[in-house]
Amino acid sequence: MRLEYHELQTAIDLHKKYLAGDPGGKKAELAEANLYGANLIGVDLQGANLEQANLKRSLLCNANLSKANLQGAFFKHAILEFTNLEGANLQKASLKGANLDHANLCGADLTDAELEDITLDEAIFNNNTCWPQAYDPQAKGARPVD
Repeated sequence: MRLEYHELQTAIDLHKKYLAGDPGGKKAELAEANLYGANLIGVDLQGANLEQANLKRSLLCNANLSKANLQGAFFKHAILEFTNLEGANLQKASLKGANLDHANLCGADLTDAELEDITLDEAIFNNNTCWPQAYDPQAKGARPVD
């Protein structure tokens, strides 16, 4: 489903209220949303549901996607620099060509994710981060933290 700008902005605003515990707030349910090329710089979608969403070529710099459900989401050539993905579910997500430089991937689940041609310069991860089998994030510039 393709969202108009005002629909996306409304979902983000309601989610912000939800996170703050304000009345009238609502968790963002953006499963299967078409957010191709969306400008989501600095957005707080902590815990939101973006399962199988199309985020191809989206700008997600400095976004908070911690604990978000991003399973099967499509991030081809998306920019996720400095994005917080701590504890996010990225199982089977397509991140081909995505830029995750300086991203926080601590505790993220990237099981069976497509990571071809991604950049991870100075991205951080920990022992709770799940990578695809035989994937070496340090070879892409990511660094482990305690």
